[in-house]
Amino acid sequence: MTNKSKQLVFRTLFIILSFSPGIAFGQSSCGEKIPALGNFELISQYSLGLAVVVLILGILFDHKIWKKVLLVLALVPFAGWMYVNFFVDYNKLKKDIFNHNAVAEATLANIAEAQDRYKSEQSTYIGDLRKIYSHIGGAGGMNECVKILNVQAGVDHWRAEAGHISSPDTVIWDSRAGTSLKKG
Repeated sequence: MTNKSKQLVFRTLFIILSFSPGIAFGQSSCGEKIPALGNFELISQYSLGLAVVVLILGILFDHKIWKKVLLVLALVPFAGWMYVNFFVDYNKLKKDIFNHNAVAEATLANIAEAQDRYKSEQSTYIGDLRKIYSHIGGAGGMNECVKILNVQAGVDHWRAEAGHISSPDTVIWDSRAGTSLKKG
């Protein structure tokens, strides 16, 4: 290869890697972090309250300049209220959160299967997350977008909490709610 062709290949690879490392390295996308739906409700309440207060102050002021300034300033929180109530797609957000939680629950189901295998072999459950990772390979594996937040294990029961990176919720799995393969 000539020097110019090597430079061309290098530049092409550099451009591909710099603009899309996920595609170049085959990394899966976990999605954007979804804010908690309660935040939208708080934004709606406070922005509408602020808009009403500023609007009332604008009505009560006698000076024309202050009246106009306050009435125009009332539009800013009202615009925030309108955005939250009319432009945020709550159905899509709820569906995405549900799907992310289902992925976390599937990962916990894989952990439950590994826990049952380990319990049948060792007569106790695994409390160490590193050991769980080594025993979960045959159970379908761990999803890279799911974080295991907490694992507590005893002789007769275990409990795990997991959350998808993009979901504001966490999923809890407790073996005391029947069998360990049944979500608590």
